[in-house]
Amino acid sequence: RTSKTICRKYAFTTEKIDTYNDAMKLIVDNEEIEIDLSGLFRYLKKKLRNIAAVGLICLVAGFLVSAVFMTPQYTASTRVYILNRSSDRYASSDFVIASYMLNDYKVLITGQNVTQEVVRDQGLDMKPGVLAGKIEVTSPENTRVLQIDYTDPDPEQAARIANAVREEAVEQLQSIMEVDAVKLIYAAEVPKEQSSPNVSRNTLIAGILGIVVASAFYGFLFIRNDAIRTEEDVERYLGLSTLGVIPAAKDLTSQRKKSRLITGKGRKK
Repeated sequence: RTSKTICRKYAFTTEKIDTYNDAMKLIVDNEEIEIDLSGLFRYLKKKLRNIAAVGLICLVAGFLVSAVFMTPQYTASTRVYILNRSSDRYASSDFVIASYMLNDYKVLITGQNVTQEVVRDQGLDMKPGVLAGKIEVTSPENTRVLQIDYTDPDPEQAARIANAVREEAVEQLQSIMEVDAVKLIYAAEVPKEQSSPNVSRNTLIAGILGIVVASAFYGFLFIRNDAIRTEEDVERYLGLSTLGVIPAAKDLTSQRKKSRLITGKGRKK
């Protein structure tokens, strides 16, 4: 991309450009830098196979990582209903109070009072803090139902520990928070399906991400390519008109080869 290349292909009717830097200076001095979207789409279309290949590679990689290298996790859930008659007198604000109480329940259930007892009773080879990180306490909106989830690579252990956490949590809630009653809705059962990783979702995300990254890469290359390729580029970036176009030597050579092939076929006939 030198001044000789530009001058060899285009014949300008106005000012002379001695160097390629002079040509680029005229482009930079323009107030606006336009991006040829149609040209960008045509360029991406030419690179469609490469983009699809990158997407396919990322798709396979995402599947392998999710299905082979990531450890399956199973989540067991148990629910209880918390009855606190002392809050019944707050008729209109009962649910607001329940939302504050839910935060108290979370802190208590994942605290050392509960986790230490569960670790000791179940003979677990883990610290109470690690156990607390696997416990999730939630509540359906505007209800007094408390759900305790426990996630573990072993589905049977997940159900066993979830029930153990619930039993210890009931004792702590009644003794510390003076809850009137905690009724069991259902106990945790051994989960049959893994909760994570989601192989299908991760595979799809990896494939889409690969396509997006590859498209962005080729789009960046197209935008960074400041070579003057067409007559429109000369008029757009340099503000000059052209007298004519002189084909490059390789274009003439290819045209001659095509004409020879056509002539040769005609002679054979």
